[in-house]
Amino acid sequence: MRNLKFLFLILTVCAFGQGGTTSDFEEKLPKWQEEHKVPAVAIGIIENGKVTYTKVFGEQRIGLPANNQSIFTVASLTKPIFATVVLNLVSQGKLSLDEPLYKYHLDPDLKVDDNLKKLSARFALSHQSGFVNWRNMSPSKKLKFNFEPGSQYLYSGEGYEYLRKALQNKLGEDLPKLAEEVLFKPLELTNIAFTWQSNWDMKKVVYPFDKNFGEYEYAPRTELNAAAGLLTTIKDYTEVCAYVINGAAFSKPVFEDMASPQVKVKENLFYGLGWEVIPELSNKESVIMHSGDENGIKTFAVLLPKSKKGMVIFTNANEGYKVYQKVVETYLDEGKEIFEIKAKKMVPTEKYIVPVENLENYTGTFQIKENVTFNIVAENGKLNLVIPGQKSVRLVAQTEMVFLVDEELKVEFVKGGNQSFDNVVLYQYGVKSYEGKRIE
Repeated sequence: MRNLKFLFLILTVCAFGQGGTTSDFEEKLPKWQEEHKVPAVAIGIIENGKVTYTKVFGEQRIGLPANNQSIFTVASLTKPIFATVVLNLVSQGKLSLDEPLYKYHLDPDLKVDDNLKKLSARFALSHQSGFVNWRNMSPSKKLKFNFEPGSQYLYSGEGYEYLRKALQNKLGEDLPKLAEEVLFKPLELTNIAFTWQSNWDMKKVVYPFDKNFGEYEYAPRTELNAAAGLLTTIKDYTEVCAYVINGAAFSKPVFEDMASPQVKVKENLFYGLGWEVIPELSNKESVIMHSGDENGIKTFAVLLPKSKKGMVIFTNANEGYKVYQKVVETYLDEGKEIFEIKAKKMVPTEKYIVPVENLENYTGTFQIKENVTFNIVAENGKLNLVIPGQKSVRLVAQTEMVFLVDEELKVEFVKGGNQSFDNVVLYQYGVKSYEGKRIE
């Protein structure tokens, strides 16, 4: 891959209030982008409940500078926008957080039973639906309840999609129309949508890149999804975040539910409604935040409701998360503590030693669905799980076939006829979530 020479044009997209905000991260950002091979970074800042700064740095494609009209795909940062639409409708009395959703939508993989009768908007938005993230990544390829809704946490895009379909059936309007009516039009936003808009210009699209400046194949999302695929400029997304931090159009009880712990994820980290929640930092501030993570797309939004400040950061490369963390930690006094809480994991105890001569039986590339793979590699006599665009994590052996990463993730190997492990099963919070088949 050729040595990319960034243009690194620092383009002031918008300036509000007292003429914008400057910070040390502006000087450091070009170096971070080159170090982590991130062509484009967009940053929005909220102070005192108002958008005070939005800038785009770098290139949306090699040789093509990003600018104030550049359109990013933001992956799971779609979820807080969907949640904002839903909670507005709840505040208007058009939906109850706790009414059963099966009355309005019944997935063909499910039947009406006690679990289905307990599935509500509250449990979908707080990732307590009982569904794995996506059904086609599960061993059965079907939607099923892995536990009683409301009894534990398990991150699930399927829960958001179930809620979207139920909401549309109840109100007789699709999500794009509902979002336009209750959110985008009132805020006068024209560059944000759940799917690609026919009047938009493809030349404005920010393309995703791998860790070597290689451009991924890319087509803007045309299939509606409440959990992923949102397209937006940095200004429009930051405006929605400012709206949320000021209470949106929510009733007070609904806002409190959104920003309060609904289910525990780990120590001091919870999910509210549509957002991760840290109830209290050392300075007594609270936090709501969310990230987005797909190949070549790493995004992050963090809001501090008490002081009404926050940041939104979009990047377009696999190691973009390293850049957005540095930006947040440089600008926000609370940044380091936020990421310490977010990153803190249980360290499991090793209970079995894999003989060095057997390590190659485990290693290889495994596929969990089309175009989605992960690698098991041996490093320094130990096994590691490598997911594209994420940090390598240690597999801590419990038995010959069972390994732990942390409190969330367990990996189980299934032995084939040649003594190597041809299949791998991944468990999240005790739930069998993904099955990988060896392809290399």
